[in-house]
Amino acid sequence: MTPQSNSQNPTAHLTEEQFDQLLGSSNETACPDNDLVEAHLLSCESCSAELASLRESISLFREASNAYANAQLMRQPNWILPTRPNRSRAFVPLYWAAATAIFLTALLPLQMLRRHTSPAPQPEAATAFSVADRSAQSDEALLEDVNSEVSASVPTSMQALADPTADASALNSDTSDPTSTQRKD
Repeated sequence: MTPQSNSQNPTAHLTEEQFDQLLGSSNETACPDNDLVEAHLLSCESCSAELASLRESISLFREASNAYANAQLMRQPNWILPTRPNRSRAFVPLYWAAATAIFLTALLPLQMLRRHTSPAPQPEAATAFSVADRSAQSDEALLEDVNSEVSASVPTSMQALADPTADASALNSDTSDPTSTQRKD
């Protein structure tokens, strides 16, 4: 961002790129050539006037675009929310009556269902005895099953293999009957 060297061209001014960098850069971003450009702006009235003119043009453009946007915003129609219908206070008891009817309509079938599915009330002692009696019976049945399984000479899964000849003799007797009734030609 150095101005064209005054030794090469004594009437050298800042280039367009240098003006762009001056207008686009903020004060926080400092280039090493800024000192030379600033020195040139102090000594050259033409470049200083050009920079001031560019800054003023940008400022006027910003103000004009903001004014145009505000004018366009003002031209937009205002949104009017629909008003809430005025309900008479005379209908309030009617609303409560309708809500109660809906509630009872939903509650009545539930009560009927509850009455049909609930068991007849039994005394607590009888209920406790029947539960204990049922568990004792199921325990005894389970113990009998385990005892019969343990006392068997052949496990249940191996019963088919216990006497293989019994199945073969039954098979031979079944197959011999149809052959004896056949006629020989």
